[in-house]
Amino acid sequence: MPLHITARDDYILVEPEIGMDYWEIIDGLLKIFSMPEFEDRGDIWVFRDGPMQMLYTDIYKIHDVAVKFYPSVSRDRKTAIVTETGIQRSLATLYSKIGKNLKRQIRVFSDLKSAEKWIVA
Repeated sequence: MPLHITARDDYILVEPEIGMDYWEIIDGLLKIFSMPEFEDRGDIWVFRDGPMQMLYTDIYKIHDVAVKFYPSVSRDRKTAIVTETGIQRSLATLYSKIGKNLKRQIRVFSDLKSAEKWIVA
């Protein structure tokens, strides 16, 4: 599935095409971590309804990758996760809970407007 990453003025937008895919999320993390914009911007991940290509245990693996590769120069910022389905919301909420030790605040939203409002506040 294609992954679209756009550096906007106030945040980085990450959009997997459909569903949630473990390897696509890992790929997205590594790509945004290498972006100079990541140092001083928040990021918004928008997951569209579609097939799930991951297990709930993959959330812990994603967290481990985030801890290992998180850029040391990045300032404390925010990550918003926008989901369309209940299972996506459950996985995103789990990630926000286990990600409390990361340098970023993580929140889950059901719409992009709310996520944008929070990320730029």
